[in-house]
Amino acid sequence: MTAWKILFAQLYDLLLLLAVWFVGAIPYVVWQGGNFESDPFANLGFQLYIIALTYVYLTYFWTQSGQTPGLRTWKLQLLDQDHYIISRHRANIRFLMVLTIAPIGWIGLLFGSRQLLQDRWAQTKIISVSNPD
Repeated sequence: MTAWKILFAQLYDLLLLLAVWFVGAIPYVVWQGGNFESDPFANLGFQLYIIALTYVYLTYFWTQSGQTPGLRTWKLQLLDQDHYIISRHRANIRFLMVLTIAPIGWIGLLFGSRQLLQDRWAQTKIISVSNPD
């Protein structure tokens, strides 16, 4: 497993998340109406809404199969230290870490470590799998 495979899997997931955000934003923007951009509370609410959409998207895949569509495409899987699908608790910790230290989490991986920083803290790991099903 290489850092490049993890990077490409996450970029693939980011593209899918952009589509989820776009479609998910429509009801919120319609609900808020034309003054959406000028209302700071509506902007804050929108940001929290997008974070919630991201949380649901990522943690659903992490806790169901250990594979987001990006991980599945690159034949990778997110597991806990005992090689089981991660629990909701670990998914919550990992998501919180991704949310707060996403750019910093890559530093160790790019310098030779085999784990993202968020995986260390959540006690998870991304492994290569030969057959994603």
